Amino acid sequence: MTAIADIPVRLDDDASSGLASIVQQFLEQQLADSARRRVRAARLRGRLGLTATDYDASVTVDFRGDEIAISDGSAGPFDATIAGSYQSLTKLLQGRSNPLIEHLRGRLKVTSRIGNLFFPFRVHRLMKLAPEGNH
Repeated sequence: MTAIADIPVRLDDDASSGLASIVQQFLEQQLADSARRRVRAARLRGRLGLTATDYDASVTVDFRGDEIAISDGSAGPFDATIAGSYQSLTKLLQGRSNPLIEHLRGRLKVTSRIGNLFFPFRVHRLMKLAPEGNH
């Protein structure tokens, strides 16, 4: 596996919401903690829309390979969208929940574009918690 030094996670100029900041912080932490996650992030290409339905807040996370850009609002077209309560999204971002299971339980609504059907799961692999002592 090729080592990748850094994948910047940046907020676009217009991004000032708490949700955008939280997404940035979680992604930065996950990438800083693991070279394997940096390699996965470098391979991801696509746009993810996240919506906290109980706060009427949305962010767009654009995985570009060499960077991850986060902006406020819904800037489609999307490869995938995930909508749910702020708490459910936070658990997902922390890697403590699985998008498919949460979708089946009705806590999250997950949609994917046919051409990138597994994109939410590839993002989940980037975010999910590693077993203790295994980074």
